[in-house]
Amino acid sequence: MATSKEKREMAGPENMSFSDLAGWRDHDHKAAFAAFCHAARYLLKNPPTTRSGSARAEDLLAIGKQALLLGEALDQTQARCFFETYFHPEAVADEGLLTGYFEPIFEGRLERDSCFRFPLHKRPDDLVPLTETEALKAGFTAETSFARKSAHSYQFHYSRAEVMAGALDDKHLELVWLKDPFEAYIIHIQGSATIDLGQGRRLPIVFDGKSGHPYRSLGKLLIEQGVFSAETITMDGLIAHLKALGADGCRILGENPSYIYFKAVEDEAPEAGDFGPRAAARVPLIPMRSIAVDRHLHTFGLPFWLETTLPDASGEDKPFKQMVFAHDTGSAIKGAARGDLFVGTGTEAGATAGKLQQVTTFICLMPNRLQLAVDE
Repeated sequence: MATSKEKREMAGPENMSFSDLAGWRDHDHKAAFAAFCHAARYLLKNPPTTRSGSARAEDLLAIGKQALLLGEALDQTQARCFFETYFHPEAVADEGLLTGYFEPIFEGRLERDSCFRFPLHKRPDDLVPLTETEALKAGFTAETSFARKSAHSYQFHYSRAEVMAGALDDKHLELVWLKDPFEAYIIHIQGSATIDLGQGRRLPIVFDGKSGHPYRSLGKLLIEQGVFSAETITMDGLIAHLKALGADGCRILGENPSYIYFKAVEDEAPEAGDFGPRAAARVPLIPMRSIAVDRHLHTFGLPFWLETTLPDASGEDKPFKQMVFAHDTGSAIKGAARGDLFVGTGTEAGATAGKLQQVTTFICLMPNRLQLAVDE
């Protein structure tokens, strides 16, 4: 008997049905529907940009409106029927890769002292966002989303190595101070964090820009140097290796020239619930439901069906068949079948996220335009 994957390959993406998706009928569709409604509230206020070859933003928003009209009282069968009515599956042809990210919690202070000496910075005034058109006109790639603006041109801002050498000193851009430069780097990679200021005070911070330099993966660099293999590398292992190198480990951080800036979001607390920081789509991230995608290829809000495995607490891989939603993006997330799963907040989530390097089948759930025309 043919497997679900073999059936999909024989049928082709245009002829797929939900019965071709392994685990579809047993999935927690009620939870998926609640996640879809959660995101719809934010996407309707901040409509995403339609990406060529992906779903039209207006179609996703129209389906979101229908979901909110129905409310979240749907049972499992009704929620499954909702997705089967308003979407159809289309396989992404390429073999996919799923990694993970999380929201770290680290100690920090608003003022530098002898213990807290390593800053996270606010965005400089001359670092501005670029549209794809502006980036290409300035001679950058379409992926360049920020650059330093001068009177007549755009340039990359300071690289990570330049900042580490003091390029931003005395510019009064320090947002918070951390104990450890490697904790700062982890926050740069994850794009957000909660800073424990002590005495019960916590400060959520999120991405607010980057230098413009292309991202360079230190993991890939260390694999090329033979320190790790693709099968053995984890975030925890990478950071432990760099820490053990002392000053040389700090220097290696500068090999990734992309430098990230942050802002505090005390006034942007998400709605009540177990949600993470706001993502690029302005949606508070949902653990195990939100993914970062290539923003040039996929429209934010698009649902995906993933078929893969995830390691459990013992490290053994267990089947993971899950509906997730495109809410975020990242410099290292390139390609149609590439995703970064938001695992959650804190140390345990970080340990899980750092292990993920999963070969994954990605299936887009594309809007049914005919059903939308009927609703109109």
